[in-house]
Amino acid sequence: MAQTTADTARLFRCRLEELGSLDDMVQVMFVTDQTDFGKASPDYAAATYLKDWKSRQAVFGALVPTGLRRASAKEVTKTMTQVSKSLRDPLNWLNIRLNRAGKKGGLTASVDDFGLGKVRSEITTRDMEGLDGALSYLLKLLAVPANQAALAAQGHTSADTKAFADAQQQLSSFNTDQNSNLNAALELTDENIKAGNALWEYIIDVLGTGVLMYKETNPKKAKTYAMATLLKRIRKENGTGDVKPPAA
Repeated sequence: MAQTTADTARLFRCRLEELGSLDDMVQVMFVTDQTDFGKASPDYAAATYLKDWKSRQAVFGALVPTGLRRASAKEVTKTMTQVSKSLRDPLNWLNIRLNRAGKKGGLTASVDDFGLGKVRSEITTRDMEGLDGALSYLLKLLAVPANQAALAAQGHTSADTKAFADAQQQLSSFNTDQNSNLNAALELTDENIKAGNALWEYIIDVLGTGVLMYKETNPKKAKTYAMATLLKRIRKENGTGDVKPPAA
């Protein structure tokens, strides 16, 4: 997970360390099918289209080298595996106790509002930033005295809460304690975000056109142009888990 020290709005809807790999895939697909793209619009057939795209790719590559992207992915995998193992069972126990406490009306929020589903989702997708936020939200609700009392009556202890707090601390300290040098290179600075946004413009343009071109005539091919398909492939190769990305 890259830290943010930037004011520039981030447009790309994937992890910084994945953006280069995603761009590589999309560019290969475009070159392979450029004849079809050229039929859709002469803009795609123009030499300047690919030339400008490659220029933006070079700028991004200089800022976020491939080796660092791969190293980051491996560290994410290691950390998220540990977090997943430590949280899944405690979440189930907490879920049971919240259900029981909720039936007795002792909670300040509904069981769904405690966000266990969100925590589980972020564990599954291995989104460190999202999991950190989801755990933070959960811990705030667990810290409310009324909720503590209601859960304690169902067998929940301070040690149970500490398991979640320790997991969040592990996530929060990941960048600063375990990978300070790596994350300095993968920091979401204005420069990195601008370069990433520039690539993203081409990525979503090609993917959107590709889906529309093949949607009716070749549905299977159209699916290969779906963002979800490509990110799933990247995360499977990196060992960072399958993700349902937000719509581009």
